[in-house]
Amino acid sequence: MSRSYFYVKRTSLPKFIFLLLLGMMAAFLFVSMIVTSLKETKSTYLYKWLNELSMNGYMYVLGSENRYFTQEYRHLNTDFSISSFILSAATNIRFDDVRSLIGIELPGLSKYDTEIIIAGEGTNYTNLPIESSVPLEELVKERTGEQEKSQKNESPEEKKKPAQTTGNRKVAFIYHTHSWESYLPLLNLTNNPDPNKATSSVKNIAVFGDRFREKLENYGVGTTNDKTDVGKMLVSRGLNDRSSYKMSRGIVQEAMTNNRELQYFFDLHRDSARKEVTTKTIGDKSYAKLAFVIGKGNKNYAKNLQLATALHESLKEKYPGLSRGVIQKDFRTGNGVYNQDLSGQAILIEVGGVDNTEEELDRSIDALAEAFSEYYWQAEKVNG
Repeated sequence: MSRSYFYVKRTSLPKFIFLLLLGMMAAFLFVSMIVTSLKETKSTYLYKWLNELSMNGYMYVLGSENRYFTQEYRHLNTDFSISSFILSAATNIRFDDVRSLIGIELPGLSKYDTEIIIAGEGTNYTNLPIESSVPLEELVKERTGEQEKSQKNESPEEKKKPAQTTGNRKVAFIYHTHSWESYLPLLNLTNNPDPNKATSSVKNIAVFGDRFREKLENYGVGTTNDKTDVGKMLVSRGLNDRSSYKMSRGIVQEAMTNNRELQYFFDLHRDSARKEVTTKTIGDKSYAKLAFVIGKGNKNYAKNLQLATALHESLKEKYPGLSRGVIQKDFRTGNGVYNQDLSGQAILIEVGGVDNTEEELDRSIDALAEAFSEYYWQAEKVNG
């Protein structure tokens, strides 16, 4: 009897170890699959819970040395329920958040998940920047009646040699994830009420990227404006606009590989909001408002927020009301990262809206270039 019992225990032990290892591998693969597809998940609560796993583990380690940490952490998380978590992960519904019951039926309600870090003049939750979403065929359309962006003769003062310069170094990189975004006045479509018509593969946000580059170089800041047609890239691969940040990510990574001198990265966009939201009169001149968007889900969040805040404050001082403020978005209300994990000096800027004119946009670009160049040279001075 004892021999057979001993034999069973000896044969069960290797099986137990094998099953344990197999279970650990399966758990590892399962978690890896979840994390890999995290950006595509429809459950905001699953996303939030996975983000908190590292904190749970950290507090557990501290608690093993000092029970005080474990007790306090349990006290702060007394409302956690396995059944509630499973329900929210599967249906995106929570009983302690009534908005989750109607959020799907009322898509506009999701804008309240966006956080206004710094509110500019007139900015509130009813007029936040609107991420454009257009049909696939609109991404590469060349609008009829497009007007050429006028080439103004700059005064000799604007062309004078800057007091300081980066020389041959290109330190700023401008690109356009939504390269098709344009403006109704630029396309001679001012009588068209549909903001989705403000798209073009020819005359779009990239032409104002050119002006931004020119103005920065006038201040001595070497700059590159990448005008890659992301819309054509998407269409050629059979993708839609939701994959645009994956396309532009490759553009930024290639630029960083080819030029180690790059320090700052600007993704210029055009808001879909209308004229009353995106326009400001300062003195006797009209400007297209600017909005700074920071992705909450990136490791460089704090540094990127610092840059956006500095630019907002500079514009607020010299051009009151021009900046709509600094907006924070996670994956529930946008991409959530916006390629800002690639650098601690990267921001997304909404330049005006669909109704803004070329003159309004030019003035705002000039003000932005002035604010950033001052920030850049001050940072260079501090860094020696």
